[in-house]
Amino acid sequence: MKSAVLMFLLTFYAFGAESVAFIKSISGEASVMRNNLTHPLQQGEELFSKDELITGKNSTVGLSFDDGTRISIGANTHFKIDDFLFAPAQQDFKFNVSLPKGSLVFESGKIGKLAPEKVGIKVPQGIIGIRGTKFIVEAE
Repeated sequence: MKSAVLMFLLTFYAFGAESVAFIKSISGEASVMRNNLTHPLQQGEELFSKDELITGKNSTVGLSFDDGTRISIGANTHFKIDDFLFAPAQQDFKFNVSLPKGSLVFESGKIGKLAPEKVGIKVPQGIIGIRGTKFIVEAE
């Protein structure tokens, strides 16, 4: 019963918001926290701004964003999609994520090529701006 209520709430939320990315791959244990509810991630699941992903020991998750940005999240990682907007017709872009703990591999998509100043990765030590296309970030 509890899982049916959870799925109803997640589905209801999905109708009210626009997805920004999806889960391309999962290995091991990974979950998403959305609106203070946590559930296990599923391959192909859509993600939204403000979603927080958590991976367990020996686990990885691959994400693909709507602009083509790809992120691979490593084991024991906490990752949050703070704000994402890809509206090329209006020249409006936002790509802000947080990595309070763990590691990720970032491969830039169209936002990084069209407006690299709009891409930021917040880590405990500061904010990383991008000027390249692929790099690794670790936060302790």
